[in-house]
Amino acid sequence: MSPSSQSPLSDVAILTRALENVFRKLIRMLLGKMSLKKMQEMIQVIFVEEAESMLKKETPGKNVALSTLSVVTGYDTRTISRIKSSDSYLRPFHTETRFLNEITPECSVLDVWESNQNYLDDRTGKPRELVIKGVDGSFQTLINEAVSARGVTVGSFLRRLQSSESIELSDDGNRVRMIDKRYTPFKSQDQMANIKIGMAAVGNLVETITHNLDAPGKSNDAFYQRGCWTHRLSKSESEMLRSKVSSFLLDTDDKARKMMRPFEQKDAADDQITAGISMFYFEEEPQS
Repeated sequence: MSPSSQSPLSDVAILTRALENVFRKLIRMLLGKMSLKKMQEMIQVIFVEEAESMLKKETPGKNVALSTLSVVTGYDTRTISRIKSSDSYLRPFHTETRFLNEITPECSVLDVWESNQNYLDDRTGKPRELVIKGVDGSFQTLINEAVSARGVTVGSFLRRLQSSESIELSDDGNRVRMIDKRYTPFKSQDQMANIKIGMAAVGNLVETITHNLDAPGKSNDAFYQRGCWTHRLSKSESEMLRSKVSSFLLDTDDKARKMMRPFEQKDAADDQITAGISMFYFEEEPQS
């Protein structure tokens, strides 16, 4: 099909399909680790920050008009003003205690339980044991106060917090006690390490894609970016392929480290950059 005979939305469809595929896999990994509400908050702020940064580069030395930001972001100027005046703007989210305490509804419940006088022991100042249901100062009112979403139930929160070993129920099942004020989205240190390494690799790949999109127009050399996969792998042979690829990548990883070692400077300096290679194996179930 010639370019002239393609649908005028074909390029947009390609981009949309690619983004949907990436977002779906990212969200699948983040379920239970970050709420949709907090993800939306983060994306809104970062989108406006990056839009403003891009527009400043286009017109150096000039302030970016809210109307121009509105065109790029699709938000009205009042919403943009609210985002820019928020405490989160131009601040890393991982340093913001409020955001971290509310990253999931479970975190919000534990945070209010630990900080609100209605749920603290008058003598010790620590979170007190709560009756499950009641008019005031119960676990039920705690949920209503900590979580703005409607339709959530006491039972659903009890199950989630019990599974994370943040709470324990009394023998009669009528009272609940906090045993760990932290609600951790990861079950082990290995999970935490894997997501840190994995998300760094995802971010680096996106940086390579961004560079390569701009490289032709800026006469820069494109970064090396290739992929190798098959859509016709038998499940019965996946374990054998996985083993072979692991051996191959271990050997390649060792060679890559030896190659890069002479380039790594002994002392850190402000003018240095980060450079590297990511290697990983993947499998994907067919889409239904």
